[in-house]
Amino acid sequence: MGHCEEGHLLCIFPQLWSKWDIVRKAICYAYFHNAARLKGIGKYVNCMNGMACHLHPSSALYGLGFMPDYVFYHELILTSKEYMHCATSAEPIWLHELGPMFFSVKDC
Repeated sequence: MGHCEEGHLLCIFPQLWSKWDIVRKAICYAYFHNAARLKGIGKYVNCMNGMACHLHPSSALYGLGFMPDYVFYHELILTSKEYMHCATSAEPIWLHELGPMFFSVKDC
């Protein structure tokens, strides 16, 4: 299985790789109003309203070792900061395809 970690679903079923983007894109379309762009170190801003937010420490994206440029999330949790809960990485072009009235290529 190459460099895959044992038991990792996408390593066991490599045919899922092509379908994963379809699922992420569908979720992005449902939560486009909760899209956020990386701004600075560890800080995101909501693309619609400019609100600052951060990845929640329990997020799978939090410990990746890099920060995706764009994410979308289910909800915000307010503690000491606004934390994005249930976040997934997004491709910036998806946001533009979704609605040029909301997102421009320049923003992406």
